[in-house]
Amino acid sequence: MTEVDLVIGAHAVPAIQADPKKAEVLAWCALDFRYFLRWWVFLDQESKQPRKLGDGLWEGQEAFVKTVKEHDFIFALKARKLGFTTIEQAYDGWVARFRGKNERVHLFSRREDAANEILKNVKYGLDRLPDWMRLPYSVTRSNELHLYGGDDDTRVIKAYPADEDTAVESTATHGHVDEWARMRNPRRVWQAIEPSMAGTCHMILTGMGPANFTSDYWLMTMQGDTKFFPFFVKATARPGRDDAFVERKRKELPETEARREYPMTWKDSLFAGADLLFAGSHLEHCGTTGVGKRPAEEDHEYVKVWDIGRHKDAAVCEVWDRSVHPIQLVHYRRLRQKTYPTIQQEIKDVHELYHGMTVIEDNNAGEAVRENLDLNEDEVHGHKTTSASKPRMIRKMEVAIQNHDVAWKKTDYPQFHNEMEAYQLPDDRLVQDSVMTAMIALDYMTDPRYQKRKKGKARVILVGG
Repeated sequence: MTEVDLVIGAHAVPAIQADPKKAEVLAWCALDFRYFLRWWVFLDQESKQPRKLGDGLWEGQEAFVKTVKEHDFIFALKARKLGFTTIEQAYDGWVARFRGKNERVHLFSRREDAANEILKNVKYGLDRLPDWMRLPYSVTRSNELHLYGGDDDTRVIKAYPADEDTAVESTATHGHVDEWARMRNPRRVWQAIEPSMAGTCHMILTGMGPANFTSDYWLMTMQGDTKFFPFFVKATARPGRDDAFVERKRKELPETEARREYPMTWKDSLFAGADLLFAGSHLEHCGTTGVGKRPAEEDHEYVKVWDIGRHKDAAVCEVWDRSVHPIQLVHYRRLRQKTYPTIQQEIKDVHELYHGMTVIEDNNAGEAVRENLDLNEDEVHGHKTTSASKPRMIRKMEVAIQNHDVAWKKTDYPQFHNEMEAYQLPDDRLVQDSVMTAMIALDYMTDPRYQKRKKGKARVILVGG
């Protein structure tokens, strides 16, 4: 067993001396959160009886425990009543009791009474640990607990109501953000509390629709633009729930509500009821008939399109093979937080790999990047997206998807496919740079002004001499 420092209360010394195996139990609790759950007692809300949590974890809870061991920052998107908050409260207690000296656990919920209730539940579990496993309290308030681990070791658990005016005066070694989507202004709340997060942070929530900031943050998390790990568990991940249960709920409740409350996919959870432009069987067909990643072929012509983004936004590159039907996405890259010279070199590298025109969106930094490229001017095209041209571009993409004129392999390009599925209007709060890049590509390839460009390479013919 790995060596650990065991911090015990003075009152527990006689019991541990009488039974040295108790020291081994303490060591295993410090090393393994799942083992600790054997000792954690919670009040079962259905039976109203105390129960040891580790004796019968549900499928979704087991998956969450495994994820907690592997990732420090977790965005847990879930269906209703899967027991995630119960598991997370045990984790809050485990951090304070066993993880280390001077741990500071912050509990955030949408109202003061809800935050204090989480703290009350954590205290309930701590109070029901075996006496020899517990640390004494030095402070007990409705919104704050202090565990005494020694003169230089105070472990704090504090509850905060999360609203636009939330002020956190100390850095947390662990943060528990409960029902983030239901807070009045999730964006402002996260801006307020994020700087105080260090060590670990778990966000536990059920989706609240496409207009909610948490939906944007989930997509950002899926594409690697946040430090969180995206973790979704469907509605059937607990005993007594199966497909028939979900179907019954969808008959009892309005469809949008049922899909959000009892989702089977993360898209149900976040986007149920949204006016999604491209979702459906046609989009699925396009996403499953693609050839996937392909190197350049000598007799094919390609269009290489770049959306540069702004500041820390991602730069997206898509290469479309226009020599086949349906038009195929054969190369995709998403570059995060790269300097403009680095992006310019990437543009040049891709341009040399695939013959054909390079198209760069001139909005934001794109025009400056294009003008400073070390490429022939007749091989680079600037594309300006405007309020007048964008509706036309969207309509072109709708028709192309409906007619199966475009194709990609969603397993090769999951980020691209997810953005296409989630796209809706207005799109100013969406992660949609991959969608815009594709619409620019399609707009260029279907514009009659550019159809004179023939596929294949030009031949050089020497005349005279």
